[in-house]
Amino acid sequence: METGQPRLHSEITKLHIDKLVAGGDGLAFLGGRAVFIPLTLPDEDIVARIVLERRDYLRAELVSVVTASPDRVEPSCPLFGRCGGCNLQHCSPDAQRRLKAGIVRELFSRTSGVDFDAGPAGIAVEAGAAYGYRNRMQLHFDAEGRLGLSRRESNEVLAIPGCPVAVAGLDEWIGERSYSTGLRGEMAPYLGNRDRFVAFGSGKKVWIEGQHARATVEIGGQPISFPLGSFFQSNLELLERLVPAVVEGFEGGRAADLYAGVGLFGRFLAEKGSRVTLVEENAEALALARVNAKGPAHEYVHQSVDAWCRGPAARADFDFLVVDPPRTGLSPGLAAWIVERKPPLVSYVSCDPVTLARDAKALLSGGYRLESLRLFDFYPQTGHIEALARFAWDGGGK
Repeated sequence: METGQPRLHSEITKLHIDKLVAGGDGLAFLGGRAVFIPLTLPDEDIVARIVLERRDYLRAELVSVVTASPDRVEPSCPLFGRCGGCNLQHCSPDAQRRLKAGIVRELFSRTSGVDFDAGPAGIAVEAGAAYGYRNRMQLHFDAEGRLGLSRRESNEVLAIPGCPVAVAGLDEWIGERSYSTGLRGEMAPYLGNRDRFVAFGSGKKVWIEGQHARATVEIGGQPISFPLGSFFQSNLELLERLVPAVVEGFEGGRAADLYAGVGLFGRFLAEKGSRVTLVEENAEALALARVNAKGPAHEYVHQSVDAWCRGPAARADFDFLVVDPPRTGLSPGLAAWIVERKPPLVSYVSCDPVTLARDAKALLSGGYRLESLRLFDFYPQTGHIEALARFAWDGGGK
């Protein structure tokens, strides 16, 4: 059987869950092959149905729990397991944070050789509200025109009465319109025939993509504007803690904010530094960065980060570097540029611990040391992990 040709199954089998892996699935083994099973927890004995087979791994769905983990709890949402928004409501909030830290610890140990028992002082986890935290949601219309979210592992839409992870104002907005089949028609003047849109809530204010071009929220006492159709962090409570942690240690000089977006981090770097270079490929986001992080000495570069680091402007000496890449992490060219230019302090904001651990290996091998690693639990009840790694240049290597 070719690796690229999956085979569907319906075999029922008993499994023991060894651990949780990045993304939130439980991991078991069957006949020497890894089996990934959603909605399970470490040390549980379960009955599962194999649903997909590839040469080197299997996927299964949970049929029943024979021996439950002490971390297993009753989900708060009646749609949990059917809705694709959350995949860890069956796990207590404290255990979620512990398990996420364990996933990152293992990734760093295996990929970049960092032993947190001997190196940095552990992995700190910043946590906020377990429910009612999410400011930004992508909502869909189902076939009948009702508001909903994507079903788990499906392209179908599940109509919802509200959402327990949404902030109160956004949850209320959804609840007032839940199960209304006329809503799609009411929103057509600004959504057209689109079947999904972004809603962002803060306090009692709710912004709707199409109806509003952008939203403005206050972060660290400063107004930050962003386009509703583009990504912006979905947990303002945790974002208030992340921003000062990212810019900590920069006391002036020259800084670069790569993948700058709308200039969120650049705004607070600008308060401390004489000059900030913001590099962003998205023209709409960069236009807002000029407003959010304004300053006569700052440089705003409409270019991909890869193209910028190959150009003459990247030959300058930077005292501080912030990188906030997509899930793919740093390109080899950017990692090489960092090692070559040696900015004394690098703040790396990551939305994927797998690529963060890979990139850490490149920076550590190039003469940096890992000063600290902190997880920010932006998305409780999900397997998503946000992290801030701080690297300091010491010319040594790990």
